[in-house]
Amino acid sequence: MYFDPRPKVRREDLYDREEELEQLRRYVSSSPLTVITGVRRLGKTSLLLVGLRDTPHVILDTRGVNPNSRRDLLKRFESGINTFLRKNSKLRDSILRRLENIAGVQVMGTGIALQWRREKADLLSIARVLEEHGAVLAVDEVQNLRGVVGREFAELIAHIYDYTDLRVVLTGSQVGLLYDFLGVDDPSSPLYGRHFSEIKLKRFSREESLDFLRKGFAQLGMQAEDDVLELVVDKLDGIVGWLVLFGLRCSEAGEISREISEDVMREAGKLAMQELQNFIKRHAPAERRFLLTAKAVASGRRVWSEIRDYVEKAEGRSIPSSVLARILNSLVKASFLSKKAEGRNVWYEIEDPVLENALKK
Repeated sequence: MYFDPRPKVRREDLYDREEELEQLRRYVSSSPLTVITGVRRLGKTSLLLVGLRDTPHVILDTRGVNPNSRRDLLKRFESGINTFLRKNSKLRDSILRRLENIAGVQVMGTGIALQWRREKADLLSIARVLEEHGAVLAVDEVQNLRGVVGREFAELIAHIYDYTDLRVVLTGSQVGLLYDFLGVDDPSSPLYGRHFSEIKLKRFSREESLDFLRKGFAQLGMQAEDDVLELVVDKLDGIVGWLVLFGLRCSEAGEISREISEDVMREAGKLAMQELQNFIKRHAPAERRFLLTAKAVASGRRVWSEIRDYVEKAEGRSIPSSVLARILNSLVKASFLSKKAEGRNVWYEIEDPVLENALKK
């Protein structure tokens, strides 16, 4: 069902994305490192799960990982491997026999536990076992791995890249931070200079958004008036996660209406604002300045001078250019803002129309 809010795992539940699925299958068979990028709620996890459905794979979900906790990372690694073992019973015994001889790995029945104190788990050796059994290692939202933990994990991926044939797939919705993890412009990064194949997931076009909603409602035996669907698409601008939320709320209500679209905008706005606030909390004590910068762009101040003027008036004091530059750069890297350029003209936009609407209030 298109309007199931959970990540899709079956091809028939994923709308279109045929080109991206073919890219993923091709890259996984030929490239040591594949990266899936795109702003929030475009379906990166669904693409990953559907694309790897017929391939043995371990998925690490790094959302919520404490960037200062190696234990947190190892627990995600442990969970990913145990899920893999449950789903691949034919490989389980062979894999467990190999894993029980690896430092820091304790075999417990049909699963494992990883140690992080007395004897740290040897993740590279675990990766070699996955390689031997034809598995793919996928890491969802890898940009969450920052600081010491992030560098250690980048070093692990670099070693896997250089010394094994294990295929690795990374996803990230905060695209600039993902590129930082990959060391695209940082010669000191463990992954600097290593080629990766990239799949850039885009939002649906207007026509695709309308078709997605019509087909999703048809699956539910519901039919919507075109003017309602067009209104919704105008507001949600091809971001599939918000379109799914609208379809889900209509399904629950048993009707398709403008009123539900307004409710969805309010609900989605709260979620988008919470994500922004969670991000800017990392930048204490400059949270208010970050929020004012985002509000400036949402209110139509798109160029540097207008943004600075808005923030300075709100704060009642001057802001050094270097400070504003860091704030804008941080918001762009986290994909809350996008930076556009045409010749010498440079301006900023809010990536998500739902967030833009919420910031205006």
